[in-house]
Amino acid sequence: MKRFNHIWLITLIFLFCFSAAIAQEKLWVSSGRAKLKVDKKASSETITTLPIGTEVTVLATKSRWYRILVPSGEEGWMYRGRLSRTQPEEETQKQEEGGLFAFVPGSKIEADEADTARSIRGLSSETEEYARNRGTPAEYKRALDRVLAMSVSERELETFLKKGKIGEYAP
Repeated sequence: MKRFNHIWLITLIFLFCFSAAIAQEKLWVSSGRAKLKVDKKASSETITTLPIGTEVTVLATKSRWYRILVPSGEEGWMYRGRLSRTQPEEETQKQEEGGLFAFVPGSKIEADEADTARSIRGLSSETEEYARNRGTPAEYKRALDRVLAMSVSERELETFLKKGKIGEYAP
């Protein structure tokens, strides 16, 4: 009888471990310029670039990087700040991915996934009302408008992130 109980216990443990392996986590690409890398560092070779809204399967986690499987069957590493646990809204997915602030309107991206601080951006009437209620000076809005009017190339942005050791370039 004891032997039967041991076999039953071992079977249950095996099934539990096996089911955990099958239930792999699903995430979505939440940021433009989301590069699937050969290794878990920003300077490694890029396998492909994925569009916002792509569903991926997490195979492993290491520090701030996920080893993922993409719909094409390719596997590689992606910085966690480029992925989200919730699927981006359709409006966000349709946006052009090239601009520095392309992902901002309607964004539900968590703070550690954003490329910029979650500050008042003046991008919606709700945000403007919030700024008025908080007594935010008009000069801040004018300064923000000047910043949003600036154009930063992808190369300039990459250089800035590398030099500042920000995001996926952090040690």
